Amino acid sequence: MKPANRTFTRAVNRFNILNTIRESGRISRVEIAAKTGQSRASVTNITAAMIREGIIREEPCRCKPSRGRKRIMLSLNPEAAFVVGVKISAFQVGFAVVNFVGDVMSSLVMPVRAAEREEEVVADLIEDGVRHCVADAKLRMEDISGCGIGVSGFVDSAAGKCLWTPLKNSESHIRSMVARRLGVDTYIENDANSVTVASQWFGLGKGIDNFLVVTVEHGVGMGIVVDGKLYRGAACIGAEFGHMVLVPNGEPCRCGKKGCVEAYACDGALLRRARRILSRRRLLKPDLDRLTIEDVTRMAREGDSGLRRIFREGGIILGQGIAGLIQIFNPERIIVTGDGVRAGDLLFAPMRRAVRKYLNKEQAAVTDIVIQEWNDFDWARGAAGFVLSELYKSPLDKSRPAR
Repeated sequence: MKPANRTFTRAVNRFNILNTIRESGRISRVEIAAKTGQSRASVTNITAAMIREGIIREEPCRCKPSRGRKRIMLSLNPEAAFVVGVKISAFQVGFAVVNFVGDVMSSLVMPVRAAEREEEVVADLIEDGVRHCVADAKLRMEDISGCGIGVSGFVDSAAGKCLWTPLKNSESHIRSMVARRLGVDTYIENDANSVTVASQWFGLGKGIDNFLVVTVEHGVGMGIVVDGKLYRGAACIGAEFGHMVLVPNGEPCRCGKKGCVEAYACDGALLRRARRILSRRRLLKPDLDRLTIEDVTRMAREGDSGLRRIFREGGIILGQGIAGLIQIFNPERIIVTGDGVRAGDLLFAPMRRAVRKYLNKEQAAVTDIVIQEWNDFDWARGAAGFVLSELYKSPLDKSRPAR
């Protein structure tokens, strides 16, 4: 048997210590040794090196004073690294600069019809947005450790490729274009997976080993965490919950099929169906070309029965699908998030009723369904969170961005 590689072993030990500090927020060296199983001497040596490198820092204990030596706590240094996240959507591109603990330093949303622009033009706009955001955070590009791009569709993050996205008819090369322009390590990931990683590292999934994230915006996406790890599937294109057919020969979906969850529950589907209903009316017909999902939501809240019905139907389909997910994965938590949470009880009250209807009481009791508040920059923050996860990763799992 070959002797263990001491450098590699030390790197793994270092990761375990860093990850323990991240999960705990503030923790003492003695507690780290107990949690990781490493000796106190090893913990002392490794944390001393990380303090010198500026990755972690010491803080006085906030607990009640006791006899003996005052305990020193360790925490991550927020300024140890800065990363940028970019989210490409159908009608806008979002940006966020994030520090080592996930705090947003600056953010920006640019209205862009990405699907109608050449990729070279979109890449130029992304470069401008990133550089603006970095300057707004009072940083330089030299301070940025990486850039993450979140996009809907089939993404092979390990290869750095977007195989298909509804924003483009063919394979996308946006990652390599942005990498050349920015000169930093650049990653690309499915947008729902990015939000899921961010939830796991500094959001509502922190400390939970088995949970799902369902995103609702112009489409419906999903991220899966099983036993603490993001699950992508055999070809890295799994978790396409939005394109699961629940209504045979139902409403058309942008993926080309009919009856998908997304064809009923997402903003785009709700808006399309609302225009169809309103176009049949003779009186009080709004300008359908300028109609937005915000207009539709407001009109439904004000009591428009036809529009309330499409939200109710969308919620039922969403709930039926989520009930199926609970039966398959038995997750501790499902986080529903994205721009679509603006609909509130219009969509999610019927969703919850459908979940209860299609589950046994015992199954329903296990899973906590949380509707998460949403901000414009949260998609980009998710993409940045994915880059942070790469910086944190164990040497056993770490992958470099494709060049």
